[in-house]
Amino acid sequence: MKRSVLAAAALAGLMVSCTARTDVVYPYEVANRLPSDESDSLKVFLSGGKVLTIPLPLRLGRSIFAPDGKSVYGAHATRTEPHSLRAEPGLAKIEFNPTRASTVPGTPTFAIKSFALSVRQDKLIISGSRPDVNGRSCGVFEILLPVGNVRQVFISDCRYRWAWDDLSMSPDGVQAVATVGSNTDHDLHLELMDLVHGTTKSLGSEFRLGVWSPDGKWIATLGNRSDGIFLIDPHDFSRRRSLGSTSPIRPEWSPDSRYLLLWKYSLFRCGIGIDIEPPATLETLDIGTGRRSTIRSSQCQLQIGSTGWLRGEIAR
Repeated sequence: MKRSVLAAAALAGLMVSCTARTDVVYPYEVANRLPSDESDSLKVFLSGGKVLTIPLPLRLGRSIFAPDGKSVYGAHATRTEPHSLRAEPGLAKIEFNPTRASTVPGTPTFAIKSFALSVRQDKLIISGSRPDVNGRSCGVFEILLPVGNVRQVFISDCRYRWAWDDLSMSPDGVQAVATVGSNTDHDLHLELMDLVHGTTKSLGSEFRLGVWSPDGKWIATLGNRSDGIFLIDPHDFSRRRSLGSTSPIRPEWSPDSRYLLLWKYSLFRCGIGIDIEPPATLETLDIGTGRRSTIRSSQCQLQIGSTGWLRGEIAR
């Protein structure tokens, strides 16, 4: 069946600033749609109602924003068909003001499913594989930056090499959370990973995804069998708060740990989707008060791509 969307024009984008302004940014991913100039770009949704586009020097696959809001890390990607991208080995770092790209040390040999960055950007963990003397080694790897030293923390069967997905690291780089399993196999659950001792602990099947706050006080989680978003105390997993409902898209913390950036779908407001979701809108959630605020310039603009926060001066 041919996929279609009955909606207004829909490109994707998003991100918010760690200054007093709430500027939202998003690296446009071209896996399903090409912008008119056929180049990757970063779309910044400004609180004043404007949308800023920053061209990127290379194409990215899965990407994340740096915790300080100054750069974007992403997997290299190349075009295999007119409307699809394939992830290439290694990670790139794109910095702004001025815009420049570099290869992340220690990553060029990796095929990457998921990755996470420490708050100080001195450590990176990758779920994926790399060549070794026996062919390929699969699992979770730790890379110290900027030197690029690699240590394998967890080993997995290469026939099931993507055992850990949606990685998120604690601010001190000692622990991480990851999604394990699948709904198809009825074993989807959240797992706590000890990166020092190489041990794991299941957090149960109630949650399917976790994102560690930059200050280390909370893990924001999405419900596995509901549309709820919750905060879990990483020091006492029985202590948790419900923040209401949300979309199934990964939430992203602001650098000061005060807000979560969420996707919001509105019935009929952005059109009606057939076979795929209609475009979405960005909103911020204040974890102290529970208040939600819509980023109006992003109204009905989001359809695909990574989300995160960018420092306000980059958008000036």
